[in-house]
Amino acid sequence: MATALHPDAMPLAVPPDKAARLRALTLPPLLAWPTLWMWTIAVVGIATSDILALSGVLPLGVASVLNVLFMYPLFGVIHDATHRAISSNARLNDWIGRIGLLMIAPHGTLGMFRWAHMQHHRHTNGAKDPDEWIHGRWWTLPLRWMSFDLGYLIFIPRKGDAIARRQLRTTFGALAMLLAVIGVLVWMGYGMQVLLLWLIPARVTMMLFGCVFFWLPHVKHDVSSEQNLTLATSMRLGSERWLGPLLQFHNYHLLHHLYPSAPPYNHPLIWALIEPELRQRDLAVQYGLAIRPVVVPGRRSAA
Repeated sequence: MATALHPDAMPLAVPPDKAARLRALTLPPLLAWPTLWMWTIAVVGIATSDILALSGVLPLGVASVLNVLFMYPLFGVIHDATHRAISSNARLNDWIGRIGLLMIAPHGTLGMFRWAHMQHHRHTNGAKDPDEWIHGRWWTLPLRWMSFDLGYLIFIPRKGDAIARRQLRTTFGALAMLLAVIGVLVWMGYGMQVLLLWLIPARVTMMLFGCVFFWLPHVKHDVSSEQNLTLATSMRLGSERWLGPLLQFHNYHLLHHLYPSAPPYNHPLIWALIEPELRQRDLAVQYGLAIRPVVVPGRRSAA
């Protein structure tokens, strides 16, 4: 007989009069145009920066910094592709995600990231959460953030999961190919270009991803989603006008965990729609630029 879920672990209840609007905001669109524009700017920006640097127009150091700036928006692209939130056309969605991933982590596969991220959603802050890798002693955090892909490669073999192991074999094949390409480029005398145009910008960007999108929304890290669904992931309230675009609308990260197929640019509209219902539940709220959240008891708990 199945064990009944604790009330705090149950999905959010929404009144019928809001259900249709909520469904429209949380379903994947035919094409998420804001995400596509973000992808286009990033891919064209990185390619242009590399070409100008390789032709001697831009110093390598300047191009390296520019590549970090252009790579940063690709989190939203790759992440949304894992949830098929870019397009309801699965093939188009996945190709957009794969090209975005190629710019940062060509050794990774969208399937591997999708599998690991789905485990994170199912077991948020629990022992089976692969994102456990990014939490640890303060002095290890930057290294953990920039190597969360390595954390996945260590985590997957521990799981007796056929799908995960299949993705791992594909990933190791891609990694071998990447190392071969890097070896050839270094042999041809392009080692410094590889280092400054890809390796360093990619690892700095991965560190930003690990900090901003993986660690910060779960920094309290002592409540699992099985214990309290709305307390396991934070909401960042205040200065939304500039923090929203800067954090690619994951300042409302709890909403992503509640409705993972919703395009993140809809998060402000979802919050405006269901804030009264969310306020009934316990919330972990980071105000403004705060790192540690404040636990705001829900009205239901207070009652």
